[in-house]
Amino acid sequence: MIKIGIIGAGNIANKFSEAVNNSHLVDGELYAVGSRSIEKAEIFQKQHNIKKAYGSYEELYEDKEVDLIYIATPHVFHYEQMMDALDYDKNILCEKPFTINAKLAEKVFKKAKDKKVFIMEAMWTRFLPVIQEVKNEIDNGIIGQIELLEADFCFNPDNSIEHRLYQPKLGGGALLDVGIYPITFANIYMGEPEKIESNVKMYKTNVDASEKIEYKYNNGKAILRAAINEERPLLATIKGSNGKVVIKGLHETESAKFYDKDEKLIKHIVIPHDTNGFEYEIKEAIDCIKDGKLESDVVSHKVTLSVLKQMDQIRDSWNFKYPQEK
Repeated sequence: MIKIGIIGAGNIANKFSEAVNNSHLVDGELYAVGSRSIEKAEIFQKQHNIKKAYGSYEELYEDKEVDLIYIATPHVFHYEQMMDALDYDKNILCEKPFTINAKLAEKVFKKAKDKKVFIMEAMWTRFLPVIQEVKNEIDNGIIGQIELLEADFCFNPDNSIEHRLYQPKLGGGALLDVGIYPITFANIYMGEPEKIESNVKMYKTNVDASEKIEYKYNNGKAILRAAINEERPLLATIKGSNGKVVIKGLHETESAKFYDKDEKLIKHIVIPHDTNGFEYEIKEAIDCIKDGKLESDVVSHKVTLSVLKQMDQIRDSWNFKYPQEK
């Protein structure tokens, strides 16, 4: 059984741990957790029945029993933590976005290949059964040629201005945190865009508060919205020449409805998560490690780099760089 170590003991790590502990799909165990404080690590350890708790990340890296490290810290720290973990030849599953830009990701992937270890971005949406079933149906022509995709991830969290979402030094802003999901949707169903146009509204702390992004393709377009200062329904709609599909819940969806040209419901897909949706990406990582693979076919290094390059291009058009990039 694959022994998993977790870096970071926040909300996303809680969800990950619930999936490992409760899903019959996951052939792995929570073995260790590392945090910057032993007190926080021990609280997390008790909550999720983890064998070991460490008050530093390095202690976890040094533990030879750990087969796979899940990195669940704010994304501005991912690059350094992955590079450190790779020094110990650890397999890695790293939360999205993998790094703050493509250049850093390329360095991580090169080092992982040199070390001959598995590494993957934890873009859980790509593994959800509904997302994959919708892709199969569209590929089989259920709605015809895609003409328009619209996807929104806009929310207004009740956080103080000191929260990481609003701090440039912590990789704040809407694009990297939630915009990556609509962008991923466009890439799944329409591929890489021919051209990208966007407009942005900046927050007073100098991070992007909201943006509207238009992806242009030879035969269609995608309109994508992301925000950390306004509420919109979590929704994606894909319109084709013969109908449309509506996906509620966007990044965490468990259902999709297909309609014909006359707005008549022709198919309704409902696939509840086995646990909470994280189990599918965890299963993929474990299966790849057991099979001796260095990357996933679903979220390959190429896929991660492509999305990061698109987000780099979008930020470049805004002349927006993080302090670490200047």
